[in-house]
Amino acid sequence: MPQMALGGLSESWLLKELGDAHWAMITNGLGAASSTLCDGNGERLYATFVRLRIEATTALARFEENEQLALDAQISRFGAGMFFSELALANQDKSIRASIMSSFTRRGSPTSNESLQKGQPAIPPGCSIPEVAAMPEFGQGYRQRRNAAPPPSLFETTYDIIPYHDINGVGLLYFATYPLISDICELRYVGRANAWALESSTVSRDVCYFANCNAHDRLTYRVHARRDTADGVEIESSLARLSDGALMAYLVTRKAVVRG
Repeated sequence: MPQMALGGLSESWLLKELGDAHWAMITNGLGAASSTLCDGNGERLYATFVRLRIEATTALARFEENEQLALDAQISRFGAGMFFSELALANQDKSIRASIMSSFTRRGSPTSNESLQKGQPAIPPGCSIPEVAAMPEFGQGYRQRRNAAPPPSLFETTYDIIPYHDINGVGLLYFATYPLISDICELRYVGRANAWALESSTVSRDVCYFANCNAHDRLTYRVHARRDTADGVEIESSLARLSDGALMAYLVTRKAVVRG
């Protein structure tokens, strides 16, 4: 039951499970516990999800209770700083494919999450994570999005961080919370209150992460594009810090109407 929500598979649970598998493959490959990972200067390193994409063959709401799915996962790295995993949850009838890209950061300031800096762990001899010779296409797509200015906004609203829920164990905005914040704000955009949440379900989501925030921050959610699809809608949106306008994430979400 913890894997279920609104009568189908919980996207929040799914992202956490996929993230945990990705992170476990990294720590296993580096031969170190997550709490002991440091850069060459002994500074603590934190796993930073840079991009996450999930694509399901059907809406998550159509995955049923007690349905069994097998997880298959592979990981690779580009140098010592970028890690890529390909994961699949599948049975005979349905499947979910995921791509995850992560790096490492360290705190530039002990009191702020707005000054995170890139870092790299030491790669041990005989590391089991295979290295690729060139930046994967998934990473190239991330760079293109990061360097592109978002289109003009069609809708805008603010969101107050909920520290009890949104902030993770090391004081950063949790990667799996970004899509949830987007969903909460999307309800205001669609204008159908909770009815939209009950009638629609995620089919695919692509999140590019650019920055983090502090627990007391407020965020600005913007809708930049909306396209009707054969079974629902696709929405491009972003999250930014209200305090300085820094872009934190860009999301492309496709949902199907499954009820109503």
